[in-house]
Amino acid sequence: MKIGILGGTFDPVHNGHIEIAMAAMAALGLDQVALMPSGDPPHKTRATDKLDRLRMAELAAEGRPGLYASDLEIRRQGRTYTVDTLSTLAVEHPEVEWTYILGADALNKLDTWKEFPRIARLCAFAAVSRPGCDEDLARLRAGAINSCYHTRVDLLPVSGPALSSTAVRRRVAEGLPIDDCVPGPVADYIRGKGLYLCKYSEAQILDRLKGMLTWHRFTHTLGVADTAQRLAPNCGVDPLRARLAGLLHDCAKSMPLDEMRELVVKNLPDIDAEELDTRAILHAPAGMVMARDVFGVRDAAILSAIRKHTVGDGQMSPMDALIYVSDFIEPGREPFPGLEKARMLAEKDIYRAMVCCTQLTAKHLKSQGKHVHPRSQALLDHYDK
Repeated sequence: MKIGILGGTFDPVHNGHIEIAMAAMAALGLDQVALMPSGDPPHKTRATDKLDRLRMAELAAEGRPGLYASDLEIRRQGRTYTVDTLSTLAVEHPEVEWTYILGADALNKLDTWKEFPRIARLCAFAAVSRPGCDEDLARLRAGAINSCYHTRVDLLPVSGPALSSTAVRRRVAEGLPIDDCVPGPVADYIRGKGLYLCKYSEAQILDRLKGMLTWHRFTHTLGVADTAQRLAPNCGVDPLRARLAGLLHDCAKSMPLDEMRELVVKNLPDIDAEELDTRAILHAPAGMVMARDVFGVRDAAILSAIRKHTVGDGQMSPMDALIYVSDFIEPGREPFPGLEKARMLAEKDIYRAMVCCTQLTAKHLKSQGKHVHPRSQALLDHYDK
């Protein structure tokens, strides 16, 4: 029996991986090809849980004869090395001829892999060209490896598409569609789990926020995230994107004022003097910059909602309105006149709730002899009709 191994982080698996696996199966007469997500590779660090990457590989393989997902490297503890994988497979399946599938550009460093002479005795290799690959150099490297290590390196008459997992992650983060980049079930899984919205998992975000915020502010943040996620479907907003905006909306709240000012002045040329002088509202633009530069958020709608969650603006998207209102009505807020009305409106119409919240804020400010921020007034002028 002949089986190919297509390994990688698969973060996420995409159509290029599938195309290469199926082409290798046909070109080499393989009975099967295993998609093998790496557990803890020595050369890469990923935030995505290995079980998520395995599940995506399983979904990608479904319905494709001969293709399957292997959990061998996922199950292994510690660093993942190809020599250990092949040694295990040789013991468990001595009847199988193994072929390791890789990009032709990897031939340049193939013999630097850990215990490569041993690897060369355990499998053959199939190299797939990639965009920009020097095929003449690949042929020379393949010949040198064949000669030196007495193994077999086939150059496949196929080339991988100009598609990468990095590009897929970037598209997700920017709120762009990925249905033409990954198998449909994988796209659904990514959306359903909220993967790749930023560079940290939710657990990692929470750990960081605990070290950045007071306990009171942290519990408020959880309340806003939960409220935004719950109300999001009524607003036509992705619940997990809304949750991320809620989690990060106050991420700059505990920064020293001078640090907030410096951060905002350096990054936001449209900042106004009143925002710079008022801690209670400056943390919103500062939080937007931190969400982008520290947490890796690239979705313009999420960043806008964080930026606008304190004073609003004359133009508010559904995501903007949702985070603005969720910050105002979250369950941990101490009761005050008008709060329950705002909560009731939020269940029915996020924009009516937004106007109510702004009106209540304006009334409170005027009672203290303060004026309404021009952007809040622009919100009322536009939406209070």
